Amino acid sequence: MGSRSDQLLALIRSRKAGLALEGPPRYIDRVKTTAVEPLLPEVGQLGNFEARMRRNLRAAVEDWDEVCSALGAWEASNLTDDPSSAARAQHRAWVTKLLSWGQMMQRVTEHSGFSDRAAAARVNARLRHLQDKLALWHSDMTPEEEERIMRSAFA
Repeated sequence: MGSRSDQLLALIRSRKAGLALEGPPRYIDRVKTTAVEPLLPEVGQLGNFEARMRRNLRAAVEDWDEVCSALGAWEASNLTDDPSSAARAQHRAWVTKLLSWGQMMQRVTEHSGFSDRAAAARVNARLRHLQDKLALWHSDMTPEEEERIMRSAFA
């Protein structure tokens, strides 16, 4: 037997020949024949494709979350004791980029076709954490505002 493409070509030719003898095809006849034919192997693999996409997205979320976690150690060694403007600029760039990737993952994980609610919750929590980092390290607070917040937090 020939390849799958040869079989499909023969099937198309036989249908064209049959349709030419019977007159113009009716819509319902086309629907009936396509509904009962098996799917092409490539289309039939949709379930496997979806499973791979979910697996790959979960792996991407884990990788992204791991990078976000590692940022804390970098902050401790580079931002806590009189950070340089270069370190602050680098940090802002990283957090902004991580937020951007996280927002993209958030859109995917909130889609109705994505069923892993734990991954969606993880993405949302990490996004809030990154937004807090941006506010903590890069807000333009006056010394008076900073003092007021410190008093209220530790009073």
